[in-house]
Amino acid sequence: MYQVSTLEAFLERHGLTRVRCRGDWGAVVREKYRIRASETEGTVVDARCPMACNLARELTQGSAPEGIPGNFHIPDIEPILIHCAREISAREDLKGSPKLITAPCRALAEAGNALELADTRFLTWNGLMESVGEILPGDPPEDSPIPPGFFDSLGLEMDSLTGRGPIEAYIRAGGRDEARLAELLYCENGCHNGDGVVRNG
Repeated sequence: MYQVSTLEAFLERHGLTRVRCRGDWGAVVREKYRIRASETEGTVVDARCPMACNLARELTQGSAPEGIPGNFHIPDIEPILIHCAREISAREDLKGSPKLITAPCRALAEAGNALELADTRFLTWNGLMESVGEILPGDPPEDSPIPPGFFDSLGLEMDSLTGRGPIEAYIRAGGRDEARLAELLYCENGCHNGDGVVRNG
């Protein structure tokens, strides 16, 4: 969304320091799904996106009409951003310092805040802009930093869907018997289209 120099200048103006994780939490999460899919009959549902996960849960368990076909399993695997936040919140070198974790959507920010991690607050990027009283114009990239295809390297029989309509249709139809994993992102084409992302125009 921004040139590095623009982002760094913004952070400096507001007394913020960018922090990077030491762990490769993407790889950790991917491996958790590989293990879960190998141990589970039916289709494991991608739970990285709270909105997609909640929709899948509603359709397969809660208030959904009777007769939804399929054998879906929603794992208790936390999103990558939550894994990152847990590391940052617990790090000794950052102890006592307030931490802001930016999320691409309100749902993920709310899920993070519900954990009440020490000295840690989740905000959407738009929420951060509001909190500092500045708008840093930007455009979401055409290619999402969190695109469909996260699980491709696992070599599993998999289905990948983005957007509420396709996800809902897929689950109502019972998915596909051969699919070991269903990758689901609520925002069309990936998280760069979340409701917490700055847009021009």
